[in-house]
Amino acid sequence: MDDARAGEDKRDLELRLLKAALEVSRFVEPVQTAGAIVTGAMSLVGGSGGFIYIRTPEGGDYRLLGCHAGTDDPRRKGLLRLPLEVAMAEAGYANADLETGPCPEAFSGFDFGEMISAYGEVADCRCRLLVGCADRRDPAALRRASHEVALLLGECLPALANSLRMERVRELVIKDDQTDSFNRRYLDAFLVEEVERARRYGTALSIIFLDLDNLKEVNSLHGHAAGSRALRLLSRRVIEAIRGSDKLFRYGGDEFCVVLPETDAVGALELAERLRQTIASRPFEVEVRTELPLTASFGVACFPLHAESAAALLDVADQAMARVKITGKNSIGVGRDRRKESGIG
Repeated sequence: MDDARAGEDKRDLELRLLKAALEVSRFVEPVQTAGAIVTGAMSLVGGSGGFIYIRTPEGGDYRLLGCHAGTDDPRRKGLLRLPLEVAMAEAGYANADLETGPCPEAFSGFDFGEMISAYGEVADCRCRLLVGCADRRDPAALRRASHEVALLLGECLPALANSLRMERVRELVIKDDQTDSFNRRYLDAFLVEEVERARRYGTALSIIFLDLDNLKEVNSLHGHAAGSRALRLLSRRVIEAIRGSDKLFRYGGDEFCVVLPETDAVGALELAERLRQTIASRPFEVEVRTELPLTASFGVACFPLHAESAAALLDVADQAMARVKITGKNSIGVGRDRRKESGIG
């Protein structure tokens, strides 16, 4: 009888694993795929939340890829800024390869009593799947749940590996070939989509135009290689300062554009000032043992306050930046409120 029951339980587990893996295989975007794995793991072991962290072959910290919480959930935003290694160290674990057990403090906002952990490798990346449980479980139940989550992760790793590979190939097409930013062609398509999304859901959308001041002088005095290095360093500083949902594009030459979904004029201005200070606060090493202080000029435009189309937003932000260039550089210009100029409102 016990053997028959064990056989039934095994077949039931295999069926549930297969069903979850098939659901995961429907997605092609890494974040969506990771989210489906989290959902499947929660359903498999009765979890109340879950997370997937990955670490690239180049090293660095484990970063959050998938989470059960929505993109607007402030708890999720907090985890995006917190490497898994830090969360584990604060909880007394030696490293991120935590064993199943008590919930670390970093996840306390989710009211987990226990944390189930599984590890795998995907597309040369290390992957950590965590499932939080609201109830406290005995050690045997935790080990059994951890085993099931590990089996699920193993079944779903090929789909996640494929989505990560597809993302890398896609980025070769949409990335700028000289900096870490996206290219102009992708900006044109992306901004149109974001404007339509903002219009549909009644949300704000902002862009920041920035132009590196005095790049011509860098090219003249130190050569174009130094100028190109300055642009690469600029893009890295900007990317490090913006959110994961924001995107930096190279518009052309020394001009860049940051697209800020769900961000109003106040938020865009605050970020523009942070970027201005980040760029001006320390010199750029344009050559070995050659550092130059550089600044940038900014223009801010918001939907629907300043414009109602992607092309108009770019034009407004560009004009705002041009006014800064004329009046002294290293400052921020803002688009003119189209409703006031047209007498609306």
